[in-house]
Amino acid sequence: MHGEVKVSPDWIATRVAVVLLAIIGPVYFFLLMLFIPQMMPFGDTLLDWLFHYIAVPIVFSAPWLGLIYYQRYRLANTVHIMDETISSVPLRWRVFYGINAAFVLMLFVLPMTTPPLAIILGLFVAGTVFYRIGIGKFGGGKPGAALAVLGALALCILPTFVMLEFLPSYLDVWEYILATWESFWLQVVYGFAQCLVNALSFGAPIYFIYFGAQEYDRGLYGEVYTKTPAGWIRLLEFILFMVFLILYLPPIPTPLGTIPFLNQSILFTSIINWISLSIVGIMYIVKFVLKVQNDTTIGGVSNLFVIGLFLVVELFFKTDLLLITAIIWLAFLVYAALTSVSYLRASSREIH
Repeated sequence: MHGEVKVSPDWIATRVAVVLLAIIGPVYFFLLMLFIPQMMPFGDTLLDWLFHYIAVPIVFSAPWLGLIYYQRYRLANTVHIMDETISSVPLRWRVFYGINAAFVLMLFVLPMTTPPLAIILGLFVAGTVFYRIGIGKFGGGKPGAALAVLGALALCILPTFVMLEFLPSYLDVWEYILATWESFWLQVVYGFAQCLVNALSFGAPIYFIYFGAQEYDRGLYGEVYTKTPAGWIRLLEFILFMVFLILYLPPIPTPLGTIPFLNQSILFTSIINWISLSIVGIMYIVKFVLKVQNDTTIGGVSNLFVIGLFLVVELFFKTDLLLITAIIWLAFLVYAALTSVSYLRASSREIH
């Protein structure tokens, strides 16, 4: 059609990512309230239930949805820049860092930052409404001022009430999250990371063998004939990950029943992590001796450092709560730093 602007598939994907982010946010807050002790401000079963499971998630979701909408183009551009920046990093390692980042966000960052953000955004919206209605629409007269006050109050009543109810239990919620982290979720999050690192470590030599075959083709024939069966290798890594997950994690209770994981993490300390660490060490030595370049099977120095930390901590410092938490946060900070840099570089304008 004449004059129609065509949008590239890459940009469509970034916009879909932003839409998914806007959908996941409210779902997360509704689920979060299932794990937080119920607030009972009214003393009535129905009203307390509606307040805790409906009103609070809506109030907590609102500021994030507002920010996502307001920064939608910049967020889409951020996703695009991140994809271009880390295109040389294999998908499997991006998944590893992304999963760690998601766990830290869900268990620490969002629960602790959302209440203050809701207060700040509520005041900002109320002030904006007050200004635009009271001054912008009616020129600052008494009718406009009265309408502005009513509009601002209407927008602030529910957020203010939620905050007044939530703030006294803010420290209790924080203590609850920390206690849950120490007693259960640490093992789950750390187990996910361990299983993923081990599965990816087992798959790395296969990628490396095909990389070597391609380099041989390039040197002998001037072009590459050997293709890496990435799909099959990813399937193998996924199967290994699921097997490791079943072996490692403790039984996890859910509203629908307990997931019967086997809680056999001792197998990782005694066998599996030693194999993974040996694989990583041998591959690094081979790459160093042969002076291999442009190979991304185990990533660069920083990636190798993080992988090694996870494997070594499991072997020698598994009971050190602070150290385990620190390396999970380290993986999160790597991802967060990359996201922040991409966001600062991103344009706030729509790009086709």
